[in-house]
Amino acid sequence: MSERPRTGLRNTAAVTQHAGRSYEDAVARGLMQVSLRSKNERRVTLASGEQVTEFVGCGYLGIATRPEVVARGQQVLAEWGVHLCCARSRFSIGPLTELEEGLSALWGGRAVTFPSVTSAHMSTLPLLASGELAGVGGKVTFLFDRQAHASMQFLRPVLAAEHTVELLPHNDLDALETAAQAAHRRGDGVVYVADGIYSMGGACPIDEVLALSKRLELSLYIDDAHGTSIFGARGEGSTLARLGAQRPENVTIAFSLSKGFGCNGGGVLLPGRAAEARVRTFGMTYAFSGPLDFAVVGSALASAELHRTSELARLQGELQRKVRLFDDATGRDEPFSPIRMVAVGSDEKAIALGDALKARGHFVSVTFFPIVPRGQAMLRICLGVDHRDEDVLALAKSLESLGALG
Repeated sequence: MSERPRTGLRNTAAVTQHAGRSYEDAVARGLMQVSLRSKNERRVTLASGEQVTEFVGCGYLGIATRPEVVARGQQVLAEWGVHLCCARSRFSIGPLTELEEGLSALWGGRAVTFPSVTSAHMSTLPLLASGELAGVGGKVTFLFDRQAHASMQFLRPVLAAEHTVELLPHNDLDALETAAQAAHRRGDGVVYVADGIYSMGGACPIDEVLALSKRLELSLYIDDAHGTSIFGARGEGSTLARLGAQRPENVTIAFSLSKGFGCNGGGVLLPGRAAEARVRTFGMTYAFSGPLDFAVVGSALASAELHRTSELARLQGELQRKVRLFDDATGRDEPFSPIRMVAVGSDEKAIALGDALKARGHFVSVTFFPIVPRGQAMLRICLGVDHRDEDVLALAKSLESLGALG
């Protein structure tokens, strides 16, 4: 029997082999794949009957439960039904067109929505590789930050079928410059793929990356799902907030309508109408899958309206205050992000700490390989405006008493 060729880009069997036992342990302890009986803001009742305060969800601004957001979703649902089973290359409903035009005006560029940020990547990155989108043509070298989100990393084998794909150390600008210069010497265009705010904590050094992109003629594809709504006067995200009114042709942004935005789904913000037309015509998940759920469209319209008011700045300020409260209580001094990571080490220790915190009424995410490197398991804590101050302080006290803060 001939040996199957290996690309070196994925090895699913090895991942499941190395991570399987830890996942089984986390599930058995009720730390993963948990069903909720009820939810009241951040207070949830687990299937076991335990009541805990969750620091897992990414609804940073608490928009999902606002009455006007819920009511607008119900309105569109009543008017249009649950779904229109039709490819968007044929039909879109009026409220969805209104939403996309509104987001385009709100954030600049041209917004195309998808049922998830993952499906947005699946349509956009291959087109970026093909040279069909502005700023890239001919052969392309994709330079992925090692911590870029898994939904983009998953596409590396697809992109590598036609182009060069390289993985760079996290936030290493020297490595980025060296790899980009080598690609240019081969005659390749270069696309740097990164997150704006990383899901495992930290942020892209966006000012330096933008300067490098100008000097070296790089195209940027930034997944700013965790930065959407919580950065910028209009909630435009961590990258566009740094660009201001100057929107270069070489920057494509993936945004989330979940997380800070408070609804569901996501999309891409493209530099112009030509790129938008290419995605709507040739984007695989645009042409061959459905749109946002209709209730989500209505709720997103209401959230977009909120983004045009002073209420957004108030919510952003409250989120920043909650993060400072946690940082002060745990002795941290880090750039703002609603995601805080607590380094632990072994999978077993992280799972044990997660279990101990749950017993004290705090539910946090336990993260281990392949989400993070082997032997570098962490606790992931997501903070939101709907966390009570006393809940944040109680979590900090429990982390300290359990010896998790070092």
